[in-house]
Amino acid sequence: MSKLTRRRLIALASVPAAIALSRIAGAAPRPITESGFVPVGGIEQWMAIRGRDRSRPALLFLHGGPCEAQSAFLSLFAPWEERYVVATWDQRGSGRTFEKTGTSTPNMTMEQLARDAVEVTQHTLARLKANKLILVGHSWGAELGLSVIRLRPELFHAFVGTGQPINGKDTFEAMRSSAIAAAEAAGDAQAVAELKGLTASDFSGSKISTFFKWIRAPFAKTDLDFVIKRQTLLGSPEAPANVAAADFFASNPWPGDPATHPVCLQSLMPFSFTFDARAAGTDLPVPYFVIQGRDDIRCPPEAARAFVNQVRAPAKGFTAIDGGHFACWSNPKGFLDALDADISRLGI
Repeated sequence: MSKLTRRRLIALASVPAAIALSRIAGAAPRPITESGFVPVGGIEQWMAIRGRDRSRPALLFLHGGPCEAQSAFLSLFAPWEERYVVATWDQRGSGRTFEKTGTSTPNMTMEQLARDAVEVTQHTLARLKANKLILVGHSWGAELGLSVIRLRPELFHAFVGTGQPINGKDTFEAMRSSAIAAAEAAGDAQAVAELKGLTASDFSGSKISTFFKWIRAPFAKTDLDFVIKRQTLLGSPEAPANVAAADFFASNPWPGDPATHPVCLQSLMPFSFTFDARAAGTDLPVPYFVIQGRDDIRCPPEAARAFVNQVRAPAKGFTAIDGGHFACWSNPKGFLDALDADISRLGI
C-alpha cells in the first residue's frame, strides 16, 4: 500500500478540480441569436437576445433618446456579446416596435415604459432560464431604469447607468450652453440669439421645436467617430440602410422637427425634461453603478458622481472612463472592463 503523504493528498484533492476545469475549458459555447416581436404591454414589441454563450450573465439594455431604438445598431454590441448575453428592446413608439403600431401607439408615458421593461425582463429571463439579470440604461434609458428597478427589484442583480442624467433641466441647459458656444465660434448670430432667448420653461412647451431647430446635440470629440459610424449604419431617411434603419427614421424625426411626430418625442420629452434622479428618493433597492464618459457634455460626470455619493444601495460605485456621452460604444473595452469589475463585486 502506498504511503499517503501530504503531497499525495493535495494531488488527489486537486483531481476533481482539474477535471472540472478541463470540462469547462473544453465545453463548446452555446450561442443565442434570436429576435422578433413579443406581446408586451398590450402591443407587439420588438426585442433581440444575442450572445456567444447563453451561460454568460445576461443584461437588458434600455436605449436612450427617448426614441433612439437600437435595432439598427446591433453590430455595436458585438464586444458586449463576447462577455454577456445582451437583450435589446425597441421601446414603445420607437424603431421596429413603432413599425407594428405606428401613430396609434397608446400609453406613451414613462410609467408605461417602465412596466413594459419589466415584461421584457421577464421574457428574457424565461428564455434564458435565469432568475435575475443586469439592467443597463443609457441616457434616457438610465432615467427609465431608475423607475424599473423600483417596480420589481427582485428581477435584477444590479442597475448600471451610463450617460446618466441627474436633472432634466440641467441637462437641457448644458446642451443649450454648449450649442451657444459652438454657434458663437461659428459666427452664427441668428442661432446665438434664438438660443439665448430660450428659457428653461420653453423646453417643456411648444417652443421645443425651436430648441431642436437650433440645437445640434453637442458631441465630445471622443464621440465623433462613433457618431459617424452610427450614421453609416443608418444611411439616410431617403436611403435607409435596412428595414431597421427605415423604422428608426420613421419613429425618430431627428434631426427634423419633433413637432411633426407627436407619438414619441412629443410624448416622452416632457418626462425627460422634468426628470430628477432624486425625486423618488436616494434609497435604491438593488446595487447601483454608474459608468460615465469623462467628456460627457450632455450629462456631466460630476453631477452623476455627486448623485452616486448620495445614493444608499446594497452596493454602489462610480467609474469615469475615456469617452463622451456615448462612451459605452466609443470605448467598449473601457466600459466592459468597468462593468466586469462592478459585477464581480456581487459575485455574479
